[in-house]
Amino acid sequence: MPAFIWPCDPTASFQAFEKRHASPAAGALFLFAVRAIDSLYYLQDIDRQDDLSQPTIRGHAPDVVEVAHARWATGTCITALDLCAAGLGRALCGHAKTRELDLRQLADVKQPWRSRLPPTAKAWVDAVVGDTRYARIIEARNHLTHARLTRHFSMPRKRLQLGLDSGPVDVPALIDCAREIGTAKISEFIENLPTW
Repeated sequence: MPAFIWPCDPTASFQAFEKRHASPAAGALFLFAVRAIDSLYYLQDIDRQDDLSQPTIRGHAPDVVEVAHARWATGTCITALDLCAAGLGRALCGHAKTRELDLRQLADVKQPWRSRLPPTAKAWVDAVVGDTRYARIIEARNHLTHARLTRHFSMPRKRLQLGLDSGPVDVPALIDCAREIGTAKISEFIENLPTW
């Protein structure tokens, strides 16, 4: 798959936002988010080029490769969305602490940061957190990072199935889901940024 071409120049949008809000840190966070999503297109290319039905991939066990790709996809997608939230926190919410805000903190109605967001920014946050694809990606990321995850193998060897509470998913589908929601939500973010 070729690299994604963003519908508009993200850098120009980020620079305009930085100037309006005197927050260069926000623009840097947004740019890192875009580059993270770009890396998911690269990951998809890598994942599709190998025949993971073989006993080894350049000497590595196929299940090790697949789990690494699943971690890359899920962690990167959530990180990209959290970087957008962090930039909003810096520019619009007055957040100045060392540790950045994440998306779930901006979605939490009990947090003081949320009240400082414009209504359309709140709507974007709520749309991301309410998306079933986001729920699936964060569930997979949490299992891959903080717990054990059931892995389903088959003979002859097929792509690894990860046993999520929401149902099994194979690694290519998980990569596709991470890339799709990341691209869609950050494209919406860039589109709305001039109004924030």
